[in-house]
Amino acid sequence: MGQYFHELTQEEFDKLCATGMTWRECAEQHPQPNWCQYPNAVCGEMGCWSLMYQDVTGEEFCKQCALYKPPHT
Repeated sequence: MGQYFHELTQEEFDKLCATGMTWRECAEQHPQPNWCQYPNAVCGEMGCWSLMYQDVTGEEFCKQCALYKPPHT
């Protein structure tokens, strides 16, 4: 497993897109954060829009989401 999806820089994301990798492959290499309970959050348009649009900068961003689960529970 590589880094979490939300940790990718724009340059890293652009390079992944250029490879033609599927969203499934992307999710396997760069999974959603462990506090995210959104089903298949790294799944393009059907995933978490905040994650897909690279708005998520860390756990604090997601704390108001109904699908947020603290990683310690």
